[in-house]
Amino acid sequence: MASRIYMCPKPNDTQTELSKTSYVEELADGVPGLFAALTSDPDPQQRWLSITYPVDIDLSAYRAVPEKTVVFHLQSVEQDSEPVNRDIVTLNCTVAYMSQCMSCDKCRASCRSMGANSLRWFHDGCCECVGDKCLSYGINESRCLACPGGKETTVNSLDEDLTYDDLDYGEEVDAQSV
Repeated sequence: MASRIYMCPKPNDTQTELSKTSYVEELADGVPGLFAALTSDPDPQQRWLSITYPVDIDLSAYRAVPEKTVVFHLQSVEQDSEPVNRDIVTLNCTVAYMSQCMSCDKCRASCRSMGANSLRWFHDGCCECVGDKCLSYGINESRCLACPGGKETTVNSLDEDLTYDDLDYGEEVDAQSV
């Protein structure tokens, strides 16, 4: 009787080397009010997916501090021994991932038209537009809905003149119509 060896299944890792590297850029002509209006509700045409998450900003890093400052923190005995830092402000960061893959130039134009303050373009073609209250250019992860997750796409294969209609990933073709 032959013995069988069962191995654990390989994890479903859809991250490629291209989806882990990105290019970031500041957009000088951002319009925060427009970006907030466009991303406050889900896009009915599913052109982008917006994600909002909290960001803690330590204001003490932006204040001038005299050389010798003594700071006392009052706390009750029941509280943890760590002092409460009152220089932390929590803001909501919003990013918008474009559904379709696109070139870096198309990403820049799309983010500008939405009023974003910066962008992150992943080398797999995923475009992330970043709002004004975000640090470090948003989320460092490719999350576009219609980009080819496991396909290896080269930067050169994303031609600068392509439109949304040219990038048609994931649509099924009816076998009878071929």
